[in-house]
Amino acid sequence: MNSPNKKISLPASITMVGEVFNRGHGKAALEPYLVILAGCDRGKQFKLDRQRHVFGRSDDADIVIGDPKISRKHGLLTVCSERILLEDLQSTNGTFLAGERIAKRWLDVHDRIQAGDTVMRVDYKCISEAESEQALYRAAYTDALTGILNRGAFMQRAQEEFSFCKRNNALLTIIMCDVDHFKRKNDNHGHPAGDQILKELASILAEEMRKEDLLARYGGEEFIMLLRETPENAATGWADRIRRSVMQHCFTYQGQAIPTTISIGICTRRVEAADSLSTIIQVADDALYRAKQNGRNRLEVAIPAAFIDQG
Repeated sequence: MNSPNKKISLPASITMVGEVFNRGHGKAALEPYLVILAGCDRGKQFKLDRQRHVFGRSDDADIVIGDPKISRKHGLLTVCSERILLEDLQSTNGTFLAGERIAKRWLDVHDRIQAGDTVMRVDYKCISEAESEQALYRAAYTDALTGILNRGAFMQRAQEEFSFCKRNNALLTIIMCDVDHFKRKNDNHGHPAGDQILKELASILAEEMRKEDLLARYGGEEFIMLLRETPENAATGWADRIRRSVMQHCFTYQGQAIPTTISIGICTRRVEAADSLSTIIQVADDALYRAKQNGRNRLEVAIPAAFIDQG
């Protein structure tokens, strides 16, 4: 009988790649994808088109996963000719296969990888199948106009991040912004012009975001952002740089320039046991309202007393 700790090398015919290619012989070429089965990024898939792919929370990872329990550089997938090697990169919470914490292991076709609250598998698909599944993901989790997260997807992922921050008394920043005098722009230039402004604004915001942070269309002309472990002064400087970028951007529709500015509200909070995500969002939204009241095209930072008022 084999020792339970002994590593067994599997012949190619029953390894992941061998089994999949045998099953798909004669059909369209199958390529490997890392598929998120459960967790905050459920439904996402990442094509494994290089030999090595580091996955983790860091913006520097090849595959960025938004699970706060995953380390910044959590694990490594190495694509070999007939197998894929999974390696844990000394992560804090570990990488598991079938409930067993592993350091390095060849993957089998049926393996489920668990890292933090995220469950993944490597699957082989033809490109049309992958594109079809990705279209379904976009329909469920992204805003159809701007292509960024929709409100529901943001709240799901933000709640997981908030829970992590509460457990670790960590910093959480929520930023709310919206377009100044947006109704006037729609009235003067038409709703297609307003849609164009929102699409361009979403692109400006997305370009400034780290992969590990969150950006969503919150509703109408309002956008929401979540920044991880960002001190208030850094968040304020970052947000004001975006405000200036928007002010200087040349928004046009059908050859006509439409000058556009945004107002911003910021709440940075070291999350405590009594806090709630909805309260932090509301305090940031109140700061946005003050920015509107104080002249627009500006930002306002939430004051500590706002949490007492909310309580």
